[in-house]
Amino acid sequence: MKNCFFRPDGLIWIIFFLTLLCIIVPVSFAHSSTSAVPSQVQTTVLERKTVVSQADLSYENTTLTEDVTWRGTVLVRGFVVIAPQATLRIEPGTVIRFMKSAILRQPPRLVIMGRVQCSGSAEKPVFFGPNLADSAAGDWGGILLLSTGKRNLFEQVHIEGAETGIDSRFSAMTGKGITIARSRTGMVSKDSAIHLEELSVSECETGLDIRDSEFDLREGVLSDNQRGIFGHHSSLVLASLTVRNNDRQGIHAEECRIRFTSCEVSGNTVGALVKGGEGQILMSRFLRNRGAGLQLSAARIRVNRTLFADNIGDGIRTEDGRSIIWGSLFTGNGGFNLLASGSDSVSAVLNWWGNVDEAAITSKLSGQIIFLPWLNEKPMLP
Repeated sequence: MKNCFFRPDGLIWIIFFLTLLCIIVPVSFAHSSTSAVPSQVQTTVLERKTVVSQADLSYENTTLTEDVTWRGTVLVRGFVVIAPQATLRIEPGTVIRFMKSAILRQPPRLVIMGRVQCSGSAEKPVFFGPNLADSAAGDWGGILLLSTGKRNLFEQVHIEGAETGIDSRFSAMTGKGITIARSRTGMVSKDSAIHLEELSVSECETGLDIRDSEFDLREGVLSDNQRGIFGHHSSLVLASLTVRNNDRQGIHAEECRIRFTSCEVSGNTVGALVKGGEGQILMSRFLRNRGAGLQLSAARIRVNRTLFADNIGDGIRTEDGRSIIWGSLFTGNGGFNLLASGSDSVSAVLNWWGNVDEAAITSKLSGQIIFLPWLNEKPMLP
């Protein structure tokens, strides 16, 4: 008997089953794909809203060749360049916001080749930031001083959300009351002369990056950054500065001339790391750092009338005997008060070691250290 599927009515059944499969399979796939749509819609992240849609002044990829004054609200798309012969004056309370240009891929920025006179006040500071709500580091490029030796001035200025708040290259500037927050780098100074008062830098990857420059800072706070200050081949004059709660070094200086006076370095992983160079640390405080308060390597530093207290690691670590320590106070450090790891002897006489008993003093010292005579009374430090 022949197979029924090879009969004419068998071929009809085969065609029927194939047609049925072609209808059922696409319908089932359609149902599964439609059921995924609501979950995708629910997880869509809304883009951050722009803050300013209209402004008193608006620029897009512009070079200004004549003097100009900014006031009110200024919106910059792409870049604005102040030409070498021009001066930009910014009045108190001015708000300058930056957004990307439709035709350029790089972040927007302000480039000063001439001169900037930014004169905010305590009541009406000048604001620089991205044209986005809830700004984040790198939302705009920042302010670039490009080979301008003129008297650039920033007074009572707030900068946030930049790649680099102020980037000075072969330039000179003075400032007072500058606040920089949530930027990748607060300030960069390369081959420049910078004189600042009352600076605040927070929530940046690096607060200050100073290379081949003269940098003079009087009063300020650098807090909650990844790294507070990095200096290389520069003159660093810091007075009445607080460097606290930075995730890595509070201060990292390489081959610098330093003078730290009345500074507080506290709550950092390493308070200050000084490699090479020379200078003085006077009337300062190294407190509650998670590693060493002060770490010296091939540096010629005079440490005088300075407090090293409650650091979780050592008060001072030094790799050689090129520095001297006297008239200072050591107390409550979790490691050694002074750790000398090199083969040279370290001069550390006339210090208060938290005790007058020699055995107690030596138990908190490690290495070749000349510590006699020591202070028998706790000194009064500023």
